Amino acid sequence: MATFEVGLRAYTIPLLHAAKHPAQQVSGVLLGRVDGEKITVSTALSLFHHWTAMTPMLEAALQEAEIFASQKNLQIVGWYQANARHDDSTLHEDAIRVANVIRQHSKQAIIFVVDNEQLASLSNNAILPYIFSENQWRCNKQAFTRDSSITLSYEDTLAKVRGMFSTAAYHRIVDFDDHLEDVSRDWLGCSTFAT
Repeated sequence: MATFEVGLRAYTIPLLHAAKHPAQQVSGVLLGRVDGEKITVSTALSLFHHWTAMTPMLEAALQEAEIFASQKNLQIVGWYQANARHDDSTLHEDAIRVANVIRQHSKQAIIFVVDNEQLASLSNNAILPYIFSENQWRCNKQAFTRDSSITLSYEDTLAKVRGMFSTAAYHRIVDFDDHLEDVSRDWLGCSTFAT
């Protein structure tokens, strides 16, 4: 059985991206390393808040992300999404399609869905991870608990996230859409954010 260790950046960047665009669906890729059955999810790259469906922009962004990841000795290991509605934490079909493409290169891919209701309070885990099991994507409701196959690498992750939200750090997130609107904005540099 595969195990996933989720780093601070990989956990935080999707939440900050969702907070920056609270009325829009956002998405991005998760980067990390695969060592047999152990997957370390290190960071995330924020891609979209406009073009969230399968488009040529998605293909271009994935190619850029793959090149960036390989330069950092990482690979794309998953996808994240946050839905536009506050009460919607469902895994959308577009995310499944992208994650299935990622699975062609990384069999142990993972999807993070931001739980918007938990994001509002940040008192509990605000990420719902999905792993591919028995020919479908399944939510791991035990994630980030002691006995789970999906754990956080940084013990005080939730406290760190609350601190970043209290300083409005989400305003510093730049995604691929932002970069397309102004090429001087460094969307790849945000992968080192949250340290």
